[in-house]
Amino acid sequence: MSVRGARAIAALCLRCLAVLSVVNGAALTVFLLAQEADSSWSAQVPASVYYLGVALIVAAVLIGLVGFPAGVLTARLLDRTTREWVHVTVFALVGALLSVTLCATFGLLRATGWTVLVAAAEGAIGAGVARWWSGRVQARQTRWTDEEGAALPWGRMTP
Repeated sequence: MSVRGARAIAALCLRCLAVLSVVNGAALTVFLLAQEADSSWSAQVPASVYYLGVALIVAAVLIGLVGFPAGVLTARLLDRTTREWVHVTVFALVGALLSVTLCATFGLLRATGWTVLVAAAEGAIGAGVARWWSGRVQARQTRWTDEEGAALPWGRMTP
């Protein structure tokens, strides 16, 4: 299912932010639960939630300024490709590349390789899962309409 056009890519960008919110929120929860319950633990929770919120706001701005145009261009370049897995893979690779590039631009990467891997994973998971999700939503909407766009309760009449 091809996801293209400004509206579809904008929805994909919002899904990317939702995916990043869930993944990073879950990671933060696991991290905080793994910490020892000492006297400073109660002070770490509000600070961690604050930093997560700031990170998501920054991510939203960057997804809008960089991810949206990159998504439109990527979708256009994949216009003739019909295999869904190719679209998801390419979007994940573009997300990883953009994430690493943006983190390097803002000086967020360290000399150690794990920060590059984390940045790449963030971009790949966010963009790849958002593209997969967008394809599923579009497939579900298309399946329930006929050629003229009328809603059918039993599904599409022709293959």
